Amino acid sequence: MKNLTLRQRLLVLTLLPSALITTLLVLYFSMSGISALESQLRAKGLATVRYLAPISEYGIIAGQMDSIYGLVQAAMQEPGVKAAIIVNPKGRTLAVSGRVSLAAETIRQRLEAPAQVDESHDWIAFGAPVIRSQTDSDPLFDIAGLDNQPQETIGHVFIELDKAELIERQRELMLQGFFAILLGLGLMGGLAIAMADRLALPLQRLATAVRSMSAGHFDTRVAAQSSGELRILEDGFNDMAGHIEEAHRSMQARIEEATAQLVFQARHDALTGLVNRREFELRLDKALDTVHAGGDEFSVLYIDLDRFKTVNDACGHLAGDELLRQISLLFQGRLREEDTLARLGGDEFGIMLANCSLSKARQVAQDLCALSAEYRFVWQDKIFAIGASIGLAPVTRDVRDVQEIFALSDAACLQAKELGRNQVCEAAPAAPTERRRDRGNWASRLASALSEGRLIVEAIPIRALQPGLPGAQIAELSARLNEPGQSPIALNALIDAAERYDMASVFDHHFLETAIDALAQASGRKSGMGCMVPLSRAAISGPKTGDFIAAELARRSIRGDGLYLMFSEEISTHQTSQLIEFSRRMRELGCQIALTEFGGGISSFTQLRTLAPSHVRLSQSLTRDIGDGVTSTALLRAILEITAEQQIYSIAEDVDDTPLLEHLRRLGIAYAHGKAVAPREPFDAWFEGAVMRGSRG
Repeated sequence: MKNLTLRQRLLVLTLLPSALITTLLVLYFSMSGISALESQLRAKGLATVRYLAPISEYGIIAGQMDSIYGLVQAAMQEPGVKAAIIVNPKGRTLAVSGRVSLAAETIRQRLEAPAQVDESHDWIAFGAPVIRSQTDSDPLFDIAGLDNQPQETIGHVFIELDKAELIERQRELMLQGFFAILLGLGLMGGLAIAMADRLALPLQRLATAVRSMSAGHFDTRVAAQSSGELRILEDGFNDMAGHIEEAHRSMQARIEEATAQLVFQARHDALTGLVNRREFELRLDKALDTVHAGGDEFSVLYIDLDRFKTVNDACGHLAGDELLRQISLLFQGRLREEDTLARLGGDEFGIMLANCSLSKARQVAQDLCALSAEYRFVWQDKIFAIGASIGLAPVTRDVRDVQEIFALSDAACLQAKELGRNQVCEAAPAAPTERRRDRGNWASRLASALSEGRLIVEAIPIRALQPGLPGAQIAELSARLNEPGQSPIALNALIDAAERYDMASVFDHHFLETAIDALAQASGRKSGMGCMVPLSRAAISGPKTGDFIAAELARRSIRGDGLYLMFSEEISTHQTSQLIEFSRRMRELGCQIALTEFGGGISSFTQLRTLAPSHVRLSQSLTRDIGDGVTSTALLRAILEITAEQQIYSIAEDVDDTPLLEHLRRLGIAYAHGKAVAPREPFDAWFEGAVMRGSRG
C-alpha cells in the first residue's frame, strides 16, 4: 500500500470489499441452485420408484411378464431415466430396460422403503420394495390380526437417472454466476473509478502543482473545480502560490537591484564615480594583450595630487572628498571618450590614453599638469592651490605585464614628486639587470626584516555588535615593516612586494606560526580566542601552505578551531577552484574561511555559494557612505539578509567614529573593528592583555 498512489488506494478500498461481497453472494446463490437441482433429481427418482413399485405388484403376483416389461418400458419414457429394472425377492431380474450400471450386489439387497441405492459421477440410482397388498384377506374373519400381520416383499424396482442434464444445468448455473460476478465487478469498478477520480484527481492536481512550485515555477495554479473541503484546499493553494510568487518576485527584484549595485561598485569608485583600480587593471591587461598581438601601443599616466593632505588636515575629510570629486570632473573634461580615467586610491589617479603616440601623451600630461596648477579649491572661507605630479609610462611590446606598467608609471610619478612636484616625468622600461637588482634589493630587505624582527605583527581587535554571538576574543592580524630612517611600510605594500618577488609564502607562514602558537597557548589556559590571518594568493597555489598548517596544528596537538584564514574577494574570484579545494582541506582541520572586501565585486554572491565562508569582511565602500543616502543602506541590508540566511557573520572594517558604529549595530552587522572599537596594537601585547590575563581573571 505504501507504493500505491492515492487513486489506486481508493480503488483498492472500494473494489476489494465490494468484489468479496459480490463473489460470496453469487457463489451462495449458485450453490443453492445446484443443491436445489440435485434435490429435484433425487425427489424425481424417489417419486418414480414409489409410483412404479405399487403398479408392479399385480404383474409380479400374476407372473404376467409382458405387463412387467411394459412397466419398465413405460418408466424409460420418463425424461432422464437411464434404466429400469424389476426383480423378484431373490434379486433375479424379471424385467429390465436400458443400460444398467448397478452392481448385482446392489440389486440383490433388501430394501424396507424407497431410497437412493447408489450414485456415480454420471448417474444416480433409486430403489423401492414391491409390497404385497393386504386387500385379498377377508377382514371379517381376520380383523384382530390385520394390523399385526407383517408386510411381504414380493420384489424390488430400480431405476437409474442420467445426471447429464443435471451437470449441464449446474454448468449453466456456474456460468451464469461467473458472468454475474463479472458484470457486478464491472459495474462496481466503473463506479469505484468514478468515485476515485472524483476524490483523487483534485488531490493529484494539487500534488502536481506542489512539485511544479518546488521546481521553481511560481506561477503554477490549480483549477478550482471541486467542492467542499477540496475546494477550500484548491483556493488555499492558489492564495498561497500567489503570495509566494509575489514574495519571490520582490526578492528577485531586490537581488537584481543589489547585484546591479554590486556590478557598478565592482568597477567604479564610490566617491568619484570613476572606474576603480581593479577595473583599470583589467582594461590595461586587455589593452596590453592587444599590443602583444600587434595592435597599437598606448600610454599610461599615473597622477598623484600635490598638497592634498593640506586640505584634509585643514578642513577635514568632507573637504578632501569634495576636492577629489571636482578634480575628477576637471580631468574627465580634458580626455577623449576612448580614454580611461580611474581613481586608484586616496589622491592617486590613473589614465590610459588609448591609441596615443608618445608625443601626444606628453602633451596631454602637460595640459593636465597645468590645469591642476591653475585650479583653486574653495571650501567655506578658505582657498587652496593644489597641483599634480604625473608619471608617464609608454606601453610597448617590451612591457611584460600590468604590474610593470604600474611600477614604471609610479616610479616616474615619484620622480616628479622628488623634483619639486607639479610636473611630468617620463619613465623608460627598466633594463633586465636593473630589474634583477631591484628584485635582489627587495628580497634582501624582506628577508632581513623577518630575521631581525623588524616585521611587527599587529592585532586589530574585533568586537561583537549583536547579542548572542560567541564571546571569545577575536583579532585580525596585520603587520608593518620598520626600517631605519624610513616611514613604516604597511601590510598591503609588503604583500604586493612579497608576491612580486616570490616571498609571499614566507610572510604567510610567519603569520600562521604566530597565530597557531597563540591558539595553542590559549587552549592550554582554556581561554577562547580567534585569529583572522590574511593570506596571499600564493597560499592556495600549491599544497605547501596547507601542509604547513596541518603540521603546525599536529605539532601543538590542537585543532584549527579559532583559526580564520582570510582571502580577498579578488583572489576568490580569479582562483575559485584552488580556493575551494584549499577550503575543503582546511575545514577538515577545523579552520574556517573568511572573505575580505566583500560586496566590492560582481561575484560576491557566487562566492557565498561556492566557498561557504564563515565570515565576510564588508568592503569599506559599503559602510563608509552608509548615512548619505537610502541606496547605500538598501544595498547593505540586501547583503546582510543574504548572508544571514546562510549563517555567515558580517564584519565592518575601519569604523572610526561611534555614531557610525551604532548605525551599523542597528542595521544588524555582527562584528566591527576600527578606532571606534579598539586601537590596533602589537599582537604580543594584545594577546597577553586580552587573552592570557583575561583567562586568569
